[in-house]
Amino acid sequence: MGVRSEENTMRIDTTVLLAIAVLSCTAPAPWAAEQLYFPSSDADWATVAPESLGWDVAALQDVFTFVEETHGKSFLILKDGKIVAERYWTPAGAAHAQYVMSCGKSITAFLVGIAQEQGKLKIEQPASDFLGEGWTESSRAQERSITIKHMLKMTSGLTPGKAFQSPPDTKWFYNTTVYQDLHPLLEKAVGKTMQEFSDQVLFRPTGMSHSQFRVHSFRMTARDMGRFGLLILADGNWNGQQIMKHQKYFEAMLNTSQDLNLSYGYLWWLNGKDSRMTVGRRGSVLAGPIVPAAPRDMVCANGKGGQHIYIVPSQNLVVVRLGDSPVGAAPDTRVGATGGAPTDFNNQAWTKLMAAMHPRRDADEKGESNRVTTAP
Repeated sequence: MGVRSEENTMRIDTTVLLAIAVLSCTAPAPWAAEQLYFPSSDADWATVAPESLGWDVAALQDVFTFVEETHGKSFLILKDGKIVAERYWTPAGAAHAQYVMSCGKSITAFLVGIAQEQGKLKIEQPASDFLGEGWTESSRAQERSITIKHMLKMTSGLTPGKAFQSPPDTKWFYNTTVYQDLHPLLEKAVGKTMQEFSDQVLFRPTGMSHSQFRVHSFRMTARDMGRFGLLILADGNWNGQQIMKHQKYFEAMLNTSQDLNLSYGYLWWLNGKDSRMTVGRRGSVLAGPIVPAAPRDMVCANGKGGQHIYIVPSQNLVVVRLGDSPVGAAPDTRVGATGGAPTDFNNQAWTKLMAAMHPRRDADEKGESNRVTTAP
């Protein structure tokens, strides 16, 4: 009787362990979301005073001045989901909405993951399964070799005119033309328009009530962008509701997707890598992270003209910038090294932000520097 009971217990334990293993592959751990605040509406979004966090208020004002002087229109900082700072330089204030440009790429990557989770597509499928034969200017065999995953990684091997240049996964090229084909592909896969699908699986569940899909991008307010950043910060969970359950896809989306550009996931930019590739037809590999002054674990949705959603998991931080192209960007570098504002703008902004958020550490480092230089 005792032996049989022990055997049954072992079977139960094994079953429980297997269930836990399966769940760990399909749903992110809930504790990340439990540490965060989720706004029920824009009207009652909780705030937290920067001084209560130990931030330097004067240094934070320097950040606002910098964003304003570089043609920012909206600027938002969330800490643990609560608003620490919010500034607008437009008559519409918080209601200001504009195209987020290539920030929409990162949103699209999330939607592709949801479609796969629903069984509507598999990213390993040829894109022509949904786009039909002839969506590229290449042979049928070449076209069939290009999968949805290649489009997410920017390794389709196609030119901007969608001619076959190299086999998939042999060249990284920031190809917006090919990326835009993900939208009709998604619509075909899910049987809904991009607006309908986005509303159903993303906008309504997270309260992104001011967001619209328009002409291969999204028109959004800073607060809606902040909500999306908060969703990503919470591993795809919104206030206890797991919006994206497939953890394997979610992790792949936010990690290096290929060995050609270490700073790129599935349509997301990744900080803290040893190198990154510049955008443009003559893209080159540069050493170091995309924003050296920012935390290494930061991930970014970047859009032309300085549209940004910065997410820093180690600090439960989301930062949003909307506006016009930052002042000082040369005409041929406005898209920048990372699909958004010029690298020097991002680095200056984060240098100022880090000084505001970590004044004591900044002072300690300066003090240490002084001690070193004055030592005999």
